Amino acid sequence: LWSGTIGSADGKPSIYDPAVYWGHHEAEWGMAWCAGFGPQFWEGYRSLIPQDEGFLDRKPLYDAYHQLNHYNLFGGGYIGSARSDLENLKKKLNAKEKS
Repeated sequence: LWSGTIGSADGKPSIYDPAVYWGHHEAEWGMAWCAGFGPQFWEGYRSLIPQDEGFLDRKPLYDAYHQLNHYNLFGGGYIGSARSDLENLKKKLNAKEKS
């Protein structure tokens, strides 16, 4: 999901995805960092699809996937964001191993 895939049909809001694939619904959150949707959108999303246990542990992977893709396409600071997400995830996993 991102702001480029929201529109309207017959005056009603609609979301479409020209790059559809079969995957876990959580993957949609990988673009949340650049989606431009406000809190009401995400609250509405969660009212339909509740947050699964462990989501916050997996979210950095979804973010990093799209950040690395953006780095590949556009260069720039996306690599720093991806690196930060992956380093934080590594720290969290290392802490879990030690406990």
